[in-house]
Amino acid sequence: MNQQQPLNSLDYLLHGFQLIWQPGIRRYAFIPIIINLLLFIGLGILASHYFKDFLAWFNNHIPTWLQWLNPVLWILFLTVVILIATYTFTFFANLVAAPFNGLLAEQVERYLTHKIDSSPTSLLGLVKDAPRSVGRQLRYLSYFLPRAFLILLIFLIPGGQIIAPPLWFIFNGWTMALQYLDYPMDNHRVSFTVMQQQLKQQRLASLGFGITIVLFTMIPLVNLFVMPAAVAGATKLWLKNFNSAKL
Repeated sequence: MNQQQPLNSLDYLLHGFQLIWQPGIRRYAFIPIIINLLLFIGLGILASHYFKDFLAWFNNHIPTWLQWLNPVLWILFLTVVILIATYTFTFFANLVAAPFNGLLAEQVERYLTHKIDSSPTSLLGLVKDAPRSVGRQLRYLSYFLPRAFLILLIFLIPGGQIIAPPLWFIFNGWTMALQYLDYPMDNHRVSFTVMQQQLKQQRLASLGFGITIVLFTMIPLVNLFVMPAAVAGATKLWLKNFNSAKL
């Protein structure tokens, strides 16, 4: 396989934003957008309530010998807080919307491959697939949590505050790629383990795509549409880079 450059991964997400408004696709993107909006409002309320507590905790845990780096550490700390909030928002949105995102990926694939003769998933089929879709998200969570905990430990080590934020950012990019490429792959019953192996073979393309999603998720209002756009973009990326039957 040819390794794609990370910069090219931006094209897939941008095309994803275009795809979700296409006739025959936009109605499948509507529910994920509504879920995004409701969770965004709820988590925004929680974040505003606990933000002062986070600031107080951070001030009490800066070592004396690092006080001279206080402005830099503040920037790094706020970056970590934003990334954690971004990931929390994204995870819960994907957990709730998992069955609908799988259906969206199916419709985008049908649109891109012109398989108009394929029968769309029925409502009954969507209900039957819901436990498997949610289970797949929980499998993803079991992959994420131990690694996220390790980065948290690094952050709590004196001096670790310097390297933990970039590690967290790169890790989030990787897990975002796993999160969204999982939808088209799961539709074709590609196991989570095999999916990881395939993404590692296309490491630059996968990481570039995931980092692009992270950056767009941090943009207010735009982040309400990132989830369906990322599903659509990931579907195209899968068809181009990972599927044996290329577009």
